[in-house]
Order: sequence, then C-alpha cells, then structure tokens
Amino acid sequence: MKKTACLSALLLFVLGIGAAASPQKIDLSGTWVGFAERMGSQDPLTLVLEKKEGVYAGKITDEMGMFPGIEVKNLVLKVDVLTFDLDGGSPETGAFTIKVEMTLAGDTMKGTWKMAGVDQETGAMELSRQK
Repeated sequence: MKKTACLSALLLFVLGIGAAASPQKIDLSGTWVGFAERMGSQDPLTLVLEKKEGVYAGKITDEMGMFPGIEVKNLVLKVDVLTFDLDGGSPETGAFTIKVEMTLAGDTMKGTWKMAGVDQETGAMELSRQK
C-alpha cells in the first residue's frame, strides 16, 4: 500500500513538472504599438495581427508613410521568436523588402529590422500589445 501511494505521488510530481515545463501557446492576436529606429529617429508603428484558421495574418502602418497598412508576409513564430517580411517602396526608393526578427516576452516584442538591398539598412524595433 505504501509503495503504491509513493509511486502515485511520484507520478503526480513528474506529471506536474512536465506540465509546468511545457511551453505555453503564444497568442499574437491583437494590436501592437511601438517604433522602429531609423537614421537616429523613431518611427511610430502599429501592427495588427489576427489568427484565422490557425494562421496569422497582419498589417503594419507607420507614421512616416512608408507602410500605409501593408500586409505582413512570411510570418513565422518559432518558440518565442517571430519573423516576418514587409514589402514596401516608393518612386524615390524603388521596391524593397524588410526582414523583421522579434523576440517575445509577455506583451512585448523586441528585435531588429533589416532592409534587403544595396544599403543594408538596419535598426531596432520594439512593440507592445495594446490592452
């Protein structure tokens, strides 16, 4: 009887540790606000993400007008790292793609953006979920 009780307690303990150690499912849905640094200044951003049929989709808007509600592409979440691409452009700059990599910590994501192309511009980016 004692042996069965000890085994039961051990099993519950091991299952409890496994449940505590298993990763929480991250829900990215919502409105995220923050900034991207570019050439010494901060460009305010709004990123809206929603999950439809298990797949995230989103749009990003900035105050400088580089991204007037453009679609987020190739969005991938691996553990706590979110990556996505933004296609932009203007007559002055031509077409370009920006690669974004952000690390999630609760309701905040921090990371970098990098513009593909000749200039290879890069900068910091930080967003927080609006409540």
